[in-house]
Order: sequence, then structure tokens, then C-alpha cells
Amino acid sequence: MNFFAKSLLLLILLFSLLPLIGFQLPLGTKQPGNPIYFVEAAPQSQNTVDLESNQSFSCAPGSIIEYNVYVENKGKSVVSYTLSALSSKGYYVEVWRETDQIGGGDLQLIPPQGYAITMNADEVATLVIKVTIPSDATVGTVDNTIIRAANADLGTSDSVTVTTTVASDLPYPSTWIQLGSDPTFPTPPPIRIDIKSFYYANDGIDVFFRMAEVSKPNTIAFWYCVYLDVRAGGQQIDDYTYDYLLSSDGFLYEWNGASWVASGYPTYWQVDGTMIVLWADLSNLSIDAQEIHFLACTTTNNGILKDKEGPYTILKNNISEIPVILIPILSFAVYFAISRRARKNAPEHGHILQTHW
Repeated sequence: MNFFAKSLLLLILLFSLLPLIGFQLPLGTKQPGNPIYFVEAAPQSQNTVDLESNQSFSCAPGSIIEYNVYVENKGKSVVSYTLSALSSKGYYVEVWRETDQIGGGDLQLIPPQGYAITMNADEVATLVIKVTIPSDATVGTVDNTIIRAANADLGTSDSVTVTTTVASDLPYPSTWIQLGSDPTFPTPPPIRIDIKSFYYANDGIDVFFRMAEVSKPNTIAFWYCVYLDVRAGGQQIDDYTYDYLLSSDGFLYEWNGASWVASGYPTYWQVDGTMIVLWADLSNLSIDAQEIHFLACTTTNNGILKDKEGPYTILKNNISEIPVILIPILSFAVYFAISRRARKNAPEHGHILQTHW
């Protein structure tokens, strides 16, 4: 092979190796084929907000109804979310932040609209929504109040809807006292057995308990129960002994020293939206203690515990059957309080809230 042929073969070999060694032809030299461009995508925000869950209930005109919803910063850093609350019927709405899980809110956020709530990474905040139903509201009116949390800079937002139906002739009062709430974020679907807040009412004839669930209560697969500790003795559950059991199976049970037996009196109950109300006649309860303890539970229909909320304690001065309307008149002479212990893995609380029995 002569010198010219060897040189030509060497050039062909060098050009064939160019793609492997990343050699770039001089500027102005025609590039062979189509160039490939690599575009670096802008990093997406890791901060997202999650709100849960949609709630619904009924109340009479002139009432203030409370709902608990939860907001979670699912991101990796501290973020501020702007809050808004809009009623479809133009009703007055307040949003409070619950910090000690006692009662119905500790720090008012709305009004005004646009409050910015700052949350750490993975932090969960309990929001108490209070919707005021006008006294002249038409029975049958349905209000949808939308609660939204958003961060425009991050392009993230979420919302929940609380739905209130204006009703008359309800078998239970429309004025409730929130005893406390669960601080944990609601359980995910599909089975959502999770008591988020617990309410109490007394009209002087019956005692009422409202259990706010994450979704509509399923009374076929589960029993919804409230234990009452009203005197010495009873079944030991954690720190207290319970004497009566209101159950969604329709019976009022009493502890006989060895087991729960039907007392011969009923437990009344009704599912309303995402909540269930249980109540019993006060005259069917023998109340001897000054401290009354409550424990809300959900079990399977064969007695396996699925969730619980409480216990709560109400201090009273032997006025179990005084209607709630007379309480303000007697407030100068009577002291009431409630306390709760947080459930699940939350720390215990020793806070006190003024209320009445």
C-alpha cells in the first residue's frame, strides 16, 4: 500500500472516531447531520398543601355550626398558605386555628380574608370553621362554604367544602359545645373510620353527643358509642370506670359489675351528613358524681375497637337536668370545666375550658 493510500485510510479512521472522543469541528465548519440539544428542566416545587375533609350537617335558622378541617404542609420546607372562606349563600364565616385540641378554636384567622398561615414541613393544623345561619334563613336552604389554602408563588392550592342544610324540627339542638378534637390528619380512603371532633348538648330533657367523622358514618358495619362515667364503679377503660354506654344499635347499656346489659331504655341516634348524633333521656341516667367522664368510640359490630376520642371530663354541681337556656342565669354561682386527654400518639393536655352540663 503506497503512502497516499495509507494516509487516506488513517483520515477515514480518525473521522470515524470523532463521535466517541467528543471532538468538535472548528467554528464555521459544516456540521454533519442534525445537532442534539439537551434542555435542563426547571426544578418543580416540592411543597404541596393538602386539605381534608369535606363535612356536612344540618341546623336550625339562627344557629352557629362548627366543622373541623385539617391542612397539611406536605413539603420539605416552611411555607405560608393564604386562607379564604367563601359561603355560597353569603353567610358569615369564621376560621379559627385550634392549638390545644380543647373546645372550638384558639386563634381567629378569618375574618379578614387572606390570612397567611405559616407551617413547617409535614405540619398539620386543625381549623375550626364556624358558619352563622341567619335567623331568617329559609328552611331547606343548602349552603356550601369553600375553605381554600393557596400559595401563588409555588402554584399549589387545595380546598374543602363544608355543607350546611337549614332545617326545622330536628330531634336535637342546634347549639353545640365542642369538647375537643383529634390533632392527626384524617385517614385516607377507602375505609375512613376516624372521629375528628366530639360535641355535647343538653336541653334539660336529653343529653346529646355529636361525633364528627371523616366521611358519612356506616352504621351497618360499625357501632358508634359513647361511654359515660357518672358514679363510682363501672368498667375500667384506661383511667376511668364507665357506667353507661350509648350505642347506635339502639340500646342504652349499663354496667352490672361484670358485663354490659341492656338497661331497658333506648339510645336514640341519627346520621346527618358526615356526623352521627346519639342521645338518651336524662331521667334514665343515675348520676352521682361531680365529675362526668365521656369517651367516644367506634367499633365493628362484633366489638373490635376501630377508633376513639377522649376521654373528656365535665365538672358539674348537681344540675344535670337544668335546660341549657337557664345556664347563663346561674353562671355566677356555678363553675364548670372540661378537660381532655389526647388520643393516639399525641401528648396529653391539661387545659381547661369553661362549659356546662
